[in-house]
Amino acid sequence: MEKELVLLVDDDRGILESSEILLSDEFNIYTASSVLEAKESLKANNIQLAVIDLNFEGHEQDGLSLIDYMIKEHHQIPFIVLSGDKETKRVVEAMKRPLVEFVTKDGDHDDILRLAIRKGILKKKELERQKSRSFDFKTKSKEIKKIFRSIDKLLQSNSNASILINGESGTGKEYMAKYISNFLGKRLVAANMASIPKETAESELFGHIKGAFTGATSNKIGLLEQAHNGVFFLDEIGDCSPEIQAKLLRAIQEKEIMPVGSTVPKKVNLRFIAATHHDLDKLVEEGKFRLDLQQRLNTFIFKLPALRNRPEDIDYYATMFINELADGEYYNVVPSAYSALKEYHWPGNVRELRNVIERALVYTDRRTIDDVIIYKALNISAPKMVEDIKPKFDYEKLKEAEIKSSIIDALNTVKGNKVEGAKVLGVHISTLHRWIKKYDLEDLIPHISRGRPSANQVGI
Repeated sequence: MEKELVLLVDDDRGILESSEILLSDEFNIYTASSVLEAKESLKANNIQLAVIDLNFEGHEQDGLSLIDYMIKEHHQIPFIVLSGDKETKRVVEAMKRPLVEFVTKDGDHDDILRLAIRKGILKKKELERQKSRSFDFKTKSKEIKKIFRSIDKLLQSNSNASILINGESGTGKEYMAKYISNFLGKRLVAANMASIPKETAESELFGHIKGAFTGATSNKIGLLEQAHNGVFFLDEIGDCSPEIQAKLLRAIQEKEIMPVGSTVPKKVNLRFIAATHHDLDKLVEEGKFRLDLQQRLNTFIFKLPALRNRPEDIDYYATMFINELADGEYYNVVPSAYSALKEYHWPGNVRELRNVIERALVYTDRRTIDDVIIYKALNISAPKMVEDIKPKFDYEKLKEAEIKSSIIDALNTVKGNKVEGAKVLGVHISTLHRWIKKYDLEDLIPHISRGRPSANQVGI
């Protein structure tokens, strides 16, 4: 069973050494003999509880200043106050803080301290359990709810196996990682390979030592080491270089990392979560991804479905985002707005939906959101009604290859705009979506690049 990590802070190194020996059978003990050392340890490690001595003779900062720092920067970590004095001004001040317990230094305080540490850790775990129950993935989708029931079952099993999350951009992969870390009560450190420059990726992930390369003027703790005793989430792992893949394999398999420029490996204990929108099987076949790393990652795979495949969430999220962004104002959302939202393909998924709703709130001047406002927010023309559409071809008589060719040509002509493409083809947008899925054309057609509107677009 994994030991809880406890930080002991005391300026008396003799007391630190003896306490470490006495408590290390039950807890993983870190020690610090100054406030500065304690702050560094709190930043670098997933500390579960701190035991702080108040008196630091000859130091500018004492235990009380460290307590105030923890309340501000690490409020989730409980602490126990340790002091040789029972009645001093400093003790009285400390008792005003939200401490777990006050323990007096005397000849037999070790057993009392052990019990106090247990009490503090149990209290922290209970608070984390309550927090994890309130941290819910908002959805109306039965498929998503089923996925999270499976995740709960996995996490309750105490398995420490790696987790791979697959899904398109904007489907909620990072949110799922946050859910897992909250469930486990552990700190989450996240990195996105798509946003880290290839030249600095190794240093960012694994750290470096002073002098490792030009500009390395001091040691740097990498993101994996920062996640020690916590959860490390690596998004877009499919974009990793072969060199990074090899070092990640070592971190997962051997539980150790090698900072750039160092010859001494560092042990790391963490829960590894990876995510990608790529098909890793395909990347392995193409020689772009290591098979042994994929095998380490795919013990448990969870695939988040795209927003277009869970229409019940489109209405739900749209309403949620309107309430969130409306700043207390009432907006009348007519049924045609929801219909327009469901017609769209949502290549950017939930993230794109939020952006569209934000633009719609800016565009409307009547506090009413209808299909016209939605199409404007999507930057596409409103389609004709279904009954007004007359197909240009008798598609039932065309061969599959001809239909595919017609679809690709039409969408190339309108630069990937599916609503406009449907008009060119003379079919309803839902028919075009069905064909694209049926004939597996998604990767063969251009996609619209969308972003937030400029000041000119929103008229400001």
